[in-house]
Amino acid sequence: MVNQPKVPKSSFPTAISVSYYPGKSQLVDLNRKNLWNVFTNEIKPLIYEYRRQMDSGLFVVDFENILAKITNLLQKDREFSTQFVFSPKAINELANSFVKSINAFSKDTFKGQMQKVLGIDPIGRETWLESFMGSAVSENVSWIKSIDKDYHDKIQTIVLQGVRRGQSINEMAEAISKASGASKTRAKFIARDQSGSILGDLTRTRHLNAGMKKFVWRDSDDERVRDSHADLDGNVFTWKDGATVKGREEVSQLMQRQKNLKTEKVNDEDNRVRRKG
Repeated sequence: MVNQPKVPKSSFPTAISVSYYPGKSQLVDLNRKNLWNVFTNEIKPLIYEYRRQMDSGLFVVDFENILAKITNLLQKDREFSTQFVFSPKAINELANSFVKSINAFSKDTFKGQMQKVLGIDPIGRETWLESFMGSAVSENVSWIKSIDKDYHDKIQTIVLQGVRRGQSINEMAEAISKASGASKTRAKFIARDQSGSILGDLTRTRHLNAGMKKFVWRDSDDERVRDSHADLDGNVFTWKDGATVKGREEVSQLMQRQKNLKTEKVNDEDNRVRRKG
């Protein structure tokens, strides 16, 4: 019996995931800075004017007009962000660079695994790749846009409800600060989620195109792996019917690799290939 080469284990593109976050974080910081200037210099005076009228005992308070002015200022800040902060150019560059990096990582990993076992370069003309890349970039552009939209939606709710309910300026300022922090948390989540999701889809497609039908579920063997996922470690699944494709449902360091490249080519049923010496 000839011992077959051991397939190198797949890994998570941690460095790419980490590097994807700062670009989005910088945009969040710019949003926060611009919004704070608007809130401090233009919205606060309107809030003070509303409360001055309330405290004066006037029978009629121009409440709706003040709210309309505040809403208009928030809308202008939103439009400024869409045009100059989370601009189409900025977010497309971020998404393009990220998706290209994940593809390069996937290609190098797959190539190394195939060469180790079969001694060949498996990367041919991937006719499906251009369409895949375009779709992945578009999806990530949408995710980045959602950070901006969700932030401004939250700010509008914080400010308008704060005025109606008589919250202090400090209370509103604290809520605005928390909204900025939530945007950064979301940006970090997207970076990790999309790293696993795109890598998983690329891995699956390349394996299927190479004729491989199965993979072995591997986790990263650290404290962040869920018990339900750790239980799957070492199990063999088919790409067609098996466990969740890497990164598609859970943001975790779940790594799957092909069970044995040469085995899957020769016999889909056995776990190893027997050869006569």
